[in-house]
Amino acid sequence: MNKISLVYYSATGNTEQMAKAIEEGIIEAGGKVTVYKSNQMNKEDILSSDVIVMGSAASGSEVIDENDLLPFMEEDGSKFKDKKVYIFGSYGWGGGEFADNWKAQLEGFGAKIVAMPVLANEAPSDEELAQLKEIGKKLVTI
Repeated sequence: MNKISLVYYSATGNTEQMAKAIEEGIIEAGGKVTVYKSNQMNKEDILSSDVIVMGSAASGSEVIDENDLLPFMEEDGSKFKDKKVYIFGSYGWGGGEFADNWKAQLEGFGAKIVAMPVLANEAPSDEELAQLKEIGKKLVTI
């Protein structure tokens, strides 16, 4: 069974709802997950996980959390090599381009993106939350 860490940044609560859906799926599948808000993360624990799950609301000009998640990735980029990673997030404008850039950055570090990101425009729909819950279940054994 995989050691899973989930770290997220949520400005309005939308991305937090998404994180909770993933967490529920992991737990329902019999897995264990350690969940961190981005400003309270334990980098060493996250980087020692088999699967790293990261979520962020888009901020500024369609970028991920610039206070914690972006510096974490940039400072520890080489440690993402060969890591299984899943990303998700929410946005309120644009078309979610931030996730394409985020995915490309992680792949540039050598991370293995395990599924396409689920993105919510504003609050996640019931369908998006159900998708995230299913992804959570799959993360236990990938």
